[in-house]
Amino acid sequence: MKHNEPDVDVTAALEAVAVPSAVIGRDGRIRWLNRGATEIIGDCVGEPFGLAIAPEDHDVARTNFEMKLVGDAASTKYSVTLVSRRGRRLPVIVSSVPFWERGKITGVFGVAYPAGPGSGGAPRSNGSAEIPELTGRQFEALALLAEGLGTRVIARQLGIAEETARNHIRGILSQLGVHSRLEAVVRAYRLGLLQPSRDS
Repeated sequence: MKHNEPDVDVTAALEAVAVPSAVIGRDGRIRWLNRGATEIIGDCVGEPFGLAIAPEDHDVARTNFEMKLVGDAASTKYSVTLVSRRGRRLPVIVSSVPFWERGKITGVFGVAYPAGPGSGGAPRSNGSAEIPELTGRQFEALALLAEGLGTRVIARQLGIAEETARNHIRGILSQLGVHSRLEAVVRAYRLGLLQPSRDS
């Protein structure tokens, strides 16, 4: 890749940022995950990237991946559902670009952010309110709130401390501009951050 300022190293920032990010090698295996991605899908470096994607979305993910490997697309943006390490489904929008090393495309770099499943873009709302940006962990906690679970159970499901779960929930309420958990869930459905399960 060409850089105007070779002394700028964003690696540490990418590692720490909460937005899930990954590099997938040409062989379809995960080469690198940042903290945001690891919190959701676990440390699966070396595993096929399809393990973190719902089966019904494998084709779209593979097609977009291959388009960048052969140079047919400089970037793509598409919807898939991630499957967390605990089996929870997380609809996301993936924005990805070819990953270059020594003048050759050696894989794909992508970031994912929460969205309504199958939207093909940012989640849509019925009003003019902006869509809040939740971290992957906040989105997981929101999905559990929608199931009616309390803080203690959410903490146990996510494998985190109760106080950490409380902090995620406070962050959700703040981002959604509401004062209660019920309001948060209702607003999340209205904004398209959550949708009724299609599982039978």
